Amino acid sequence: MQSREEVVARVRKKIRLLHYALSTEDSYCSWVARYYTYCLTLPATWTPEQKAEEYLSYLARERRISARSQDQAFASILFLYKEVVGRPLEKVDPLRAKRPSHQRVAPSREQIKQMRASIADTPNTPARLLFDLLYGCGLRVSEPLELRIKDVLWDEGPTGQIMIRGAKGGKDRRVPLPRCCVDPIKRQIERARLVWEADRRDTPHVGVVLPDSLAKKYPRAPFHWQWFWVFPAPNHCTHPREGTRVRYHLLVDSLQRVVYTAAKTLELEGVVTPHCLRHAYATHSREPIDALRQLLGHSSIETTAGYRHPVIEKATNPLDDMVG
Repeated sequence: MQSREEVVARVRKKIRLLHYALSTEDSYCSWVARYYTYCLTLPATWTPEQKAEEYLSYLARERRISARSQDQAFASILFLYKEVVGRPLEKVDPLRAKRPSHQRVAPSREQIKQMRASIADTPNTPARLLFDLLYGCGLRVSEPLELRIKDVLWDEGPTGQIMIRGAKGGKDRRVPLPRCCVDPIKRQIERARLVWEADRRDTPHVGVVLPDSLAKKYPRAPFHWQWFWVFPAPNHCTHPREGTRVRYHLLVDSLQRVVYTAAKTLELEGVVTPHCLRHAYATHSREPIDALRQLLGHSSIETTAGYRHPVIEKATNPLDDMVG
């Protein structure tokens, strides 16, 4: 029988062979480790389906975890048996955590205006530009930070477009660049150019991280200007998988801290967060629903419709009719 560490190591190796994201690797390995420990308390004669069903039911019944967390645990266990053990699970029907139905809410236009006035750049974080890209393009928090020089398409459309690569679900999409962002992003690219030139001059062996295995296929690509980040991190770091020194992009934490500071100043903590700006874009946009779906990168129009509340906005009130 393999130890827990050996099983987790096999999961980690398989995930890297399949080029899954680092966040997925961390999540799957964590859930598999906990599942392994729990299985030690179960009868050895139980089938994998019985063990998986009991563990997932335990999470909902005893741990009272959210439906989303239970889904993550389920996906991790399915991956373990299918990709690592080589024996896909058959029917597993655990007690499922209750999935609440939440209404999406977004900051108002006035709150967004106040936040834009309050957002302050730091020496390493062009917070105003990032704030405008999140709200003006409806981006997820990590998407503007992961932009590369080649992803800014100046010759497309009246103001240019940005290409979002490998977004949620592995899908690419384009979004138009807001007019007010054109000059700021040009200035940011000039600053990025200075960082790139300094790397080529002072640390020519340090490049950027490339997706999948492109660095093996094109060994010089990590050092090319077109693959460099629009928002590079101020310092080099160690690649968590390869162990080499690399130049990474700004981390999500740096943007979240700046937005939180501005929201706290305006007493809008919990109302305006980086991800809420995407909600605000979807709610405030004048685009038709299907065009908005494509701009947001949604697969289902029902997901996009969750940001709109046309029935509520048009509803009349009998008390107002009586009093008025």
